[in-house]
Amino acid sequence: AVFCTCRASASLCCCARTLTLTIYTCQRRPSNIRSLCNKMRVLQALLSAVLISTISSHSVERRESSEKRVVCYYTNWSVYRPGTAKYNPQNINPYLCTHLIYAFGGLDRENGLRPYDKYQDIEQGGYAKFTGLKSYNKNLKTMLAIGGWNEGSTRFSPLVADEDRRAEFVKNVVKFLRVNHFDGLDLDWEYPAFRDGGKQRDRDNYAQLVQELREEFDREHDKTGRPRLLLTMAVPAGIEYIDKGYDVPKLNRYLDFMNILSYDYHSAFEPAVNHHSPLRSLEEESEYNFDAQLSIDYTVKHYLEAGADRDKLVLGIPTYGRSYTLFNPDSTDIGAPSDGPGEQGDATREKGYLAYYEICDALKNQDDWTVVQPKPGAMGPYAYRQNQWVGYDDIDIVKEKAHYVNDQRLGGIMFWSIDNDDFRGKCHNRPYPLIEAAKEALYASSASSNNLVSSSNKREKVTSIASSRRPKPSKPKSRPTTTTARSTKATGLTTPEPPTTPDPGSDFVCKDEGFFPHPRDCKKYFWCLDSGPSNLGIVAHQFTCPSGLFFNKAADSCDYTRNVLCNKKEKSTTAAPKVTAATSKTTSGRVTTT
Repeated sequence: AVFCTCRASASLCCCARTLTLTIYTCQRRPSNIRSLCNKMRVLQALLSAVLISTISSHSVERRESSEKRVVCYYTNWSVYRPGTAKYNPQNINPYLCTHLIYAFGGLDRENGLRPYDKYQDIEQGGYAKFTGLKSYNKNLKTMLAIGGWNEGSTRFSPLVADEDRRAEFVKNVVKFLRVNHFDGLDLDWEYPAFRDGGKQRDRDNYAQLVQELREEFDREHDKTGRPRLLLTMAVPAGIEYIDKGYDVPKLNRYLDFMNILSYDYHSAFEPAVNHHSPLRSLEEESEYNFDAQLSIDYTVKHYLEAGADRDKLVLGIPTYGRSYTLFNPDSTDIGAPSDGPGEQGDATREKGYLAYYEICDALKNQDDWTVVQPKPGAMGPYAYRQNQWVGYDDIDIVKEKAHYVNDQRLGGIMFWSIDNDDFRGKCHNRPYPLIEAAKEALYASSASSNNLVSSSNKREKVTSIASSRRPKPSKPKSRPTTTTARSTKATGLTTPEPPTTPDPGSDFVCKDEGFFPHPRDCKKYFWCLDSGPSNLGIVAHQFTCPSGLFFNKAADSCDYTRNVLCNKKEKSTTAAPKVTAATSKTTSGRVTTT
């Protein structure tokens, strides 16, 4: 419709036509000018509102899709780890990652979602504490992952195959996410068309579920005006899993982004030792060399060829290692015979699996470990001692992977998991050394694109373990190669002070359980807790209040400074440690580069 209004003394009329305003001479003036003017104003207001809303919505989506993402998974079972390895949502620095994903939720029998651990997730407030981190960082997105390895295909496959069940499921998902204040859903079916209960038709049905979820998320956004729920997916690295279970073009259309599980290319149960997350293969690619396909670079290229957008691919980085028991302790190279998974760690308590903080602690404090760089820039190191062998990612390789993300113009980096990094900062003089190093490399080269995201800690140079424990003299192996480390210039990022998150190390001695003020710093306090089965006694966990608050012993919480009498002088900040050469490697025994 076209609404026109004319000035009282002339035949000049203004007409609103779609989103433009046209002035022309009317041949015939309408009789009810006042009514027509009102209609004109209403129409203009509505059109302006629609235009502004549309531009704003597209602007936000373009901005969010262009920013480099730092996605971190949090595992809710890490709360059961002993002593100082215990990790819960209150330990998370809300400025560390752009997206936090709570792993895992599950499928119930009523076509809805359920908490895997109702006691921790609901009764102990795991969900609420996790999503509550947004009160500190308004830009943070907190999401729920459903599925995981233990869920398998048994529940997923029948659900996605039934149109009526899917329709009920998408409604229930929106309700569950909103009630628990999550910003989106991360689908983690491992894997469609595989595992117990998997069917060949899973590929098409899974993609259809994704379409229906996204359409429901859009409808809910349009109806309520609330920010649209995000929809993401954890996708495999194996080529066969991708081709048989994932309709990449359709998923790419409806998902916000995809988290590539670019690790576990090799498991601890294989007959030969190998690194589980190589960026590039050690061997040349050929149609006869299947092992050459087991690398991140090969996986990424396959997704791109299959139809994925570059900025929707988020590269997974492990903060854990895969360990083996050597069949022959004298045979340690990649491909050496294995006698099964490695010994379990004291904290993670799973054979063949070690958190990075367990690995770096062993290298720092135990003698006779040898660290080998099989191909710097292509894969992380491995370390061995007696009959134990572990491959893992160190600071150098996570930086290289971040550079790779920028070189390939991918959408960001993802970590499995935040609770496996050295979150107490015992090995490198700062918490989360792997995540922080990768972030610095990611944002340093993309700063010109205005993609900076605040880091959780002041930018300081990192000391490798080699600087704190000198390697013993040793005769180099016969295959030495020289490598040039890719330099990264640190950027001057302004970092908000993190709220109530644990700080590493302290000489404070707990005499009893409870909350206690820091003897030298009013912003800090200690939470003394019994370590339980680890037999460490009562352990002091040091915390820092949010910016502008002091710890108030009377309330056992952080409080406004006006309510706290503070006469303490804070210690001066220590200088950043010196930088060691990027090629120096960590051992308590000997260092080799092959």
